[in-house]
Amino acid sequence: MKEDKKNKFMTYMEEKFIPFAAKLGTQRHLLALRDGVVMMMPLLILGAFSMIVAEFPIQGFLDFMANTFGEDWNAFEGVIMNATYGIAALVACYGVTSSLVKSYGIDGTPAGVIGLSALMTVVVPSVLSSGEETVEAWIAGSLDATLLFTALLVALITGEIYRFFVQKKITIKLPDSVPQAVATQFTALIPGVVIIILFTIVRLLFAKTVWGGFPEFISDVISTPLRHAGTSYFGTLVACLMEHLLWSFGLHGSAIVIFPIFEPLWLINMAENISSGARNIVTFTFYENGVWIGGSGATLAVVIYMLFFAKSELLKDVGKIGIAPGIFNINEPVTFGLPIVLNPILMIPYILAPIAAMTVQYLGTAIGLFPLCNNMVPWTCPILISGFLTTGSFMGVIAQLCGIAAAFLVWLPFIKAYDDKCYAEEIEAKAE
Repeated sequence: MKEDKKNKFMTYMEEKFIPFAAKLGTQRHLLALRDGVVMMMPLLILGAFSMIVAEFPIQGFLDFMANTFGEDWNAFEGVIMNATYGIAALVACYGVTSSLVKSYGIDGTPAGVIGLSALMTVVVPSVLSSGEETVEAWIAGSLDATLLFTALLVALITGEIYRFFVQKKITIKLPDSVPQAVATQFTALIPGVVIIILFTIVRLLFAKTVWGGFPEFISDVISTPLRHAGTSYFGTLVACLMEHLLWSFGLHGSAIVIFPIFEPLWLINMAENISSGARNIVTFTFYENGVWIGGSGATLAVVIYMLFFAKSELLKDVGKIGIAPGIFNINEPVTFGLPIVLNPILMIPYILAPIAAMTVQYLGTAIGLFPLCNNMVPWTCPILISGFLTTGSFMGVIAQLCGIAAAFLVWLPFIKAYDDKCYAEEIEAKAE
């Protein structure tokens, strides 16, 4: 009876769910969101390292730097943060617009520039005064990741309008003798005029509302409710479950679920923590370093078992091969070496172990035991080191160790059963 139910489930997943998920993974708008947000990552990592150096949690280091370079030695932090985190929304807007237009086989660079202009059209500058003089300006912090949701929406609208005009040939066509670089800019002229006029109207209309502006409307009505749902414990649980369910069937769950849908929400949380001292637990770096411990599936725990406790030669060999890349959060040797993909025994802990690791670290952060994860580091940063760098505290290391322990306890009965099975098969094969 159990075998029939398992077969029905596998058949349903293979015939219905997997084709749908695979199609979703190639959807051009989701791919554009993923590619555009990824463009922000180098800036966020650079900004995070400036924070780590300027606010290093060892008083002796801070005293040495102050005595050597003066009390204002860490003034570089504000400069770098404004130049990295401070323009995150602009970079994402350009990236999403150009990527979306490019997916239609059209040059995306002019569209990306128009997307930037459209975003600046709807972002109302601040009015600054000095004595009797006033000036309008976009101040530092007004274009950071807290504006990200508005930037992504503007980018998608801009990209679709731009490609419509180009595909319908509603553009200025210059003679072939004109250099292509010049002709491309004239091609963008008509769609650019329409887009900027559209967003100018949007700005003027929303200026008359209770929100006072289009970004404020997006934040109050769309972004904040979605973010509260998607960055809650249960929202993160759904994200983790869906990602690893897809991975266990051989699909890139991170690219389908995490990067285009949840990552922008988690980045906004992180930007709020940094800019306004908010206490959002789930940020992108929380998920990246608290769930992907050794890679998706929190597989560093299973590598530790294979390396030190396995009886079968298969698991011993995979453990030896998987430990070095696993420390750097690369787990293809484990995922495809055991294998985990489409393996009914190992799919279960592969899905449940990262949920356990996330839960332990979420609860620990909620009660104040673990610090918030606000610093971006490269995803290949070695485990435990990343725990320190993302939090700026040695308690971040403890948080990751607790996550590894929770994942290990989930993996243990399943990997031990699989180890026994493989060991028995190896003994039988030797006897034959």
